Amino acid sequence: MGQAARSGEGTGTARMALIDGLRALAAIAVLFYHYMHFAMTGPDRGRYVEYLAYQPFRPWLALLYDYGFYAVEIFWMISGFVFAAVYFARDADTREFAVNRLARLYPLHMVTLLAVTGLQALALSRLGYTLFYDNYDLAHFARQLVFASDWVEAGGHSFNGPIWSVSVEVTVYALFWILRDPLRRMGAAGLAAVIGLCLLANVFGTVSRIPTCAFYFFCGTAQLRLHAWLGRREGLRVALLAGAAIVGAAGLSAGGAFAREVIALPFLAGAAILALAAIEHRADTRLRAAAQWLGDCTYGIYLWHVPLQLALMVLLLPTYSPAALAAQGWFLPLWIVFMVGWARLSFVWVERPAREWLRHLAHPRSRPGMAASV
Repeated sequence: MGQAARSGEGTGTARMALIDGLRALAAIAVLFYHYMHFAMTGPDRGRYVEYLAYQPFRPWLALLYDYGFYAVEIFWMISGFVFAAVYFARDADTREFAVNRLARLYPLHMVTLLAVTGLQALALSRLGYTLFYDNYDLAHFARQLVFASDWVEAGGHSFNGPIWSVSVEVTVYALFWILRDPLRRMGAAGLAAVIGLCLLANVFGTVSRIPTCAFYFFCGTAQLRLHAWLGRREGLRVALLAGAAIVGAAGLSAGGAFAREVIALPFLAGAAILALAAIEHRADTRLRAAAQWLGDCTYGIYLWHVPLQLALMVLLLPTYSPAALAAQGWFLPLWIVFMVGWARLSFVWVERPAREWLRHLAHPRSRPGMAASV
């Protein structure tokens, strides 16, 4: 998850703006999936039976409402692609890698965690129960504080629930860093072996989603390898993209979660990433600028939407139904636009300054703004 698909962190190489835009669109897809939160107002934290009726334009947007959660897997694949682009291409030490990750992820995580903590305290005081998630206790807060909330699946989400995907992803960052040099030496064979092992761990393991994240992450890494190998072989690239689209469509038509998650999603998302990487240098400057602008909002959209939903619900409940408000046709586009605008303000006033301050603190001689986050 996160901002900036850049092919060289701190190297000044061109940003992959279109892939960044894809990541932002995936974050917006999560907004549609979590629109159900507006119908989760009771002490059981369950959706009302009739919550589907609260989803505006459902006949046209059902795919986003029902399957928007798969955007997380797209986040992971993009991260694998970008990390390989950055760290296979140059040398970097462990300290630099850790500082970059901490500076990119932690400031906004801390701000939104504290916001959710305060808002849930208000909900508890006003309503007698917390909204969306239970597990509102010191132990779960401490786990979220150190990105450890979902290393092991136990008891469901807590506090700022969407951080679960970042929680498992940071462990895969560490795995990538450990395997970086071996994977650079072994090439495609080594990468295929890692992907296979991750898939096996995912199929036979049920206690953690870390193997799932690792599977998609290293599929993204494989996409970068394939992109580099294809180079200017445009005809071959088009043929591979067409083949991937056919395989992905076959996975969708087969039905079932396994076909969607192991066949359809990796092939379709992988084809989209490869296509965007190929046309990056040909894209109109205005399109790239818009994609980059939106891409900067990704992490803010993802981490701020639950706190802002909580704020609205604490404000309205118990006298007015948030679901009734969310059912209005005008509210959905307003919510999306508001979230993007809020995320932009968060990027400008919170994320970017905090990131540059932490990096400067760790590397006093570096120039602010020189390094770009993955």
